[in-house]
Amino acid sequence: MENKAIDSLSDWALVAPKAFFEAQQLFATFFDSSTVGLGIFDSQLRFQAVNNALAAVNGLPARAHVGKTAREVLGNFNGLELALQHVLVTGEPAFGLQLSGHMPNRAEVVHWIGNYFPIKDNLGNVRQIGAVVTEVSKQKTLEQSLDKLTNRLLEIRDDEQRRIARELHDSLGQYHVGLKLSLDTLHRKKLASDQRAQILAECTQLLDRCISETRTISYLLHPPLLNEAGFASAARWYVDGFAQRSRIKVNLYLPPDSARLPQRVEMALFRVLQESLTNVHRHANTSAVDIHLERNIEAVAMEVKDYGRGIPPEELQRLQEPSSIGSVGLAGMRERVHELAGRLDIRSDHCGTVVSVTIPLH
Repeated sequence: MENKAIDSLSDWALVAPKAFFEAQQLFATFFDSSTVGLGIFDSQLRFQAVNNALAAVNGLPARAHVGKTAREVLGNFNGLELALQHVLVTGEPAFGLQLSGHMPNRAEVVHWIGNYFPIKDNLGNVRQIGAVVTEVSKQKTLEQSLDKLTNRLLEIRDDEQRRIARELHDSLGQYHVGLKLSLDTLHRKKLASDQRAQILAECTQLLDRCISETRTISYLLHPPLLNEAGFASAARWYVDGFAQRSRIKVNLYLPPDSARLPQRVEMALFRVLQESLTNVHRHANTSAVDIHLERNIEAVAMEVKDYGRGIPPEELQRLQEPSSIGSVGLAGMRERVHELAGRLDIRSDHCGTVVSVTIPLH
């Protein structure tokens, strides 16, 4: 029968029921198998049909929806009812409706985007409303986390700018004041040649300190050795300078293979080293620090260990929390390492503190 043209009412009567049944089966399979939430409302805004995906979003079995309004199923979602009324009255679709709220049998807040469109009869009257709903709860959570991270990064940037400004004021600012006073003395007073020579020597000394301090601050903000020669060379330079300034003995153990690491990994390791030694100088009260760097095909690991008084347990627990804002530097270290899918840990007791970081290379 299927291979012949349908040229009579009797032939159609035989074929039509089968075609209609197959179409119904195809629609039912599509409706139930769709991973997107699908639903149909009648003209009284009651659910006529709901697929499994939409039932999962709403937190109720599909059968529990039938014959109930959206308010009865979902609670007081004014935005949804208004959208459905708009489609019913105007015959125009409502696309991209964003809604959030608590659903039955779901403890967390659910976020979804709904698209609602009219289903009309042959005369153009709206008889039903179709719904296509996509849950975006995970995306919304990620967006909120990204917003928090962005705000945190802005706070870190502001704190870092304040720290740099304070260092400039406390170091370069003081040298500039001393230089200005010496030059004013030369300008205003009649001095013997030996006095003038002494003041000029002091001015030269102050300028040398300014140049040295400027170079140091520049190197700390972005050490040129890191780009030019890699982490190993930059670490040696920084450790040597730290040991001279702090009078703390630093033992740096690097692998024989000094092959370059990815640039972002080298920067993250250097910042962790920098912040760890800064904290040692400020808080540890130690005479020695050991730094170990190891790498293999899969990852690179660094450990900074001091032999100071350690971190109090309650303070250590607070610092271990991802949301801790007690240390701007620590937060910055965590975020740098986290961006590279790495791990940063802090262990401490009365014998000292260990900061360890592991970053995968693939």
